[in-house]
Amino acid sequence: MYHYIRSYDKNFPYFNFLDFDDFKKQINFFIKQKKFVDLNSNINNEYNKNRFLLTFDDGFKEHLKVAKYLKERSIMGFFFIPGMQIEKKDFLPIHKIHLIFGKFNSIELINIFKKFKINIDFKKNIFDIFKKQKKFLIQNKKENNIKVYLKTILNNVDQKDSKVVNNIFDYCFAKRDQAKIFKNFYLNSSDILSLHKLGMKIGGHSYNHKVLSKLTYREQKKEISKSLEILSKIIKSKIRYFCIPYGGFKVFNRQTIGILREREIELSFNVESKNWSKKSNKLFIPRFDCNEFKFGKIFKYK
Repeated sequence: MYHYIRSYDKNFPYFNFLDFDDFKKQINFFIKQKKFVDLNSNINNEYNKNRFLLTFDDGFKEHLKVAKYLKERSIMGFFFIPGMQIEKKDFLPIHKIHLIFGKFNSIELINIFKKFKINIDFKKNIFDIFKKQKKFLIQNKKENNIKVYLKTILNNVDQKDSKVVNNIFDYCFAKRDQAKIFKNFYLNSSDILSLHKLGMKIGGHSYNHKVLSKLTYREQKKEISKSLEILSKIIKSKIRYFCIPYGGFKVFNRQTIGILREREIELSFNVESKNWSKKSNKLFIPRFDCNEFKFGKIFKYK
């Protein structure tokens, strides 16, 4: 499972990503271990414990570059793309959070949280550490711990009221800058069609990238169906693959599986660090994160 595969951007010094060169190193590492599911494979009939299958979530711009590289190596990739960014041409709330956290360090984020009256229940001694520092050292491990905690808070706020994240995002980024970032952040319809023509598999990833288990049956059906229909219209072919947003066994339920079956989804992917076996349910196939393997560690800011 992959998400961001890119190069360092000085405008987002704290952004977490896998460097493209490390991605290529990881592919070469995998090749030495086992084979890949290739472009000519019938994925529905071919189970082989000695093969790797690559998946890419969220429809980022750099995924087209990744797909071209995979094509050169005759490797198949599954690309799961939410619908909202295509139809509304706006950032998903989860990605707004990533961009905010990629631009600012912990002290700056704490001040932003205060401005928007978001409660931070820090222990006093942690707060004091940051207050005493005149210049924050981003090498400090506490930076990562604090940011993980802050991101958890903001994710929870977003689940309750997405307007808060939208307001913070608008405060952090001018509208003209948002348009420029958006253009270089997501795949557009032409890019998605190019992925399809390269032989890659295109799959849905819901419309708004929400936690499906927290939605009603009707809301889930709309989230899933709308994303499939948007993508199907672009590639002019039925979408038969899906990836459950966030992953884990608390983010979907029986209603989710029922809707996927109703939409004739053949394969749906989840997040669970284990191999895909013959006993695996094809509607929540487990996946390892790329950072669990050599060369897969995300970029650490210096």
